[in-house]
Amino acid sequence: MSNKELLLLPHQYELLADTSTKIIGLCSGYGGGKTFSAARKAVHLATLNPGVDGIVTEPTFPLLTQVMFPELSAALEYFGVKYRFNKVESIFYCDINGVQTRIICGSMENYDRLIGINAAWCVCDEFDTSKADVAYAAYVKLLGRLRKGGVRQMVIVSTPEGFRAMHRIFITEADETKRLIQAKTEDNYHLPQDYIDTLKSQYPAQLIEAYLGGQFVNLTSGSVYYAYNRDRCDSQEVIRPGETLFCGQDFNVGRMATSIYVKRGDVFHAVAELSDLFDTPDVISVITDKWYSQGHHIVMYPDASGANRKTSNASTSDIALLEQAGFEVRVNSTNPAVKDRVLAMNKALESGRLRVNHRACPSIARGLEQQAYDKHGTPDKSSGVDHQNDASGYPIAYEMPVVRPVLHIPVSFV
Repeated sequence: MSNKELLLLPHQYELLADTSTKIIGLCSGYGGGKTFSAARKAVHLATLNPGVDGIVTEPTFPLLTQVMFPELSAALEYFGVKYRFNKVESIFYCDINGVQTRIICGSMENYDRLIGINAAWCVCDEFDTSKADVAYAAYVKLLGRLRKGGVRQMVIVSTPEGFRAMHRIFITEADETKRLIQAKTEDNYHLPQDYIDTLKSQYPAQLIEAYLGGQFVNLTSGSVYYAYNRDRCDSQEVIRPGETLFCGQDFNVGRMATSIYVKRGDVFHAVAELSDLFDTPDVISVITDKWYSQGHHIVMYPDASGANRKTSNASTSDIALLEQAGFEVRVNSTNPAVKDRVLAMNKALESGRLRVNHRACPSIARGLEQQAYDKHGTPDKSSGVDHQNDASGYPIAYEMPVVRPVLHIPVSFV
């Protein structure tokens, strides 16, 4: 194998140079050189693990034959690695320092055929274009196969396709073992300008963010809480001893949702959450044990319909139960219109009066990011994130309501 200089874009270099992060991802817009990077990363990892298998995947077998096989061949030839490709097996048999080293290729949709392999590394190209459940299941299974070799690494490369498996792995489930590199199409200075101009002319704003900006955005339909951004709306605040807690409460048997805020000046900070408790007595018990008994004054902002409904076997209404527990309850006789509650939330997010500690409140952050409008133009409830969003919205709509201007028209009598 010969030494060759390889000219790389900054994000490509970061991907290839990092061999210590256990799970590393490259998320880039169209034309960002992702598959080029994936193939070279595969060859690099193969050279670091002579005699140990490695795995390369594409979402489907046709993508392997049309995209990855040619790229792997080009990468191996560029670096002077002698190899033999068995088309029937989809395996590259490589000579790494005189030792046979296999690069085993397979499709994500048939990942179960790869789970009998003991490998050092795995490179998954265009990961997010697989179905989210298939991609995540493949990730879990393939990660479990990385049992041998001196440099073990899972590499995930893709254009972002909304809040799917890649977002789950690197954002929702982020930890110290993972690193995500994000790049824009424009970072590839080799592309002609008319390529970028054409993409911009063809895609709406959200798709431009994803397919040119390499960002995770809601691609299903219009995002309900468009003003929420994890970084821009981030909070570092936590609950301080004895301070007042402002709690939004949504009632659903078995799916109770509570969003808990603190106030800093006139800014509400989401700092805790309760999800999937069974009923109102359960919620009261948890809040009492964790905070009320520790000297916190509890202000509840419940769904107004809780005055009439009972989620427990008792004859007392949900709101009455909250009051009997010693909590202060702030609620109007009826809920605001859904569109007004959503408008209040977006206005608060835009103005900086609502911030979210997404590390302490993963369900709140996920719900604000992911809820879209359904075909009827109303917030979609099929994903299950609506309960936490509703809970988050009640305090904001109560304290920062939408105030519609009143038009006074003089009336004259004839």
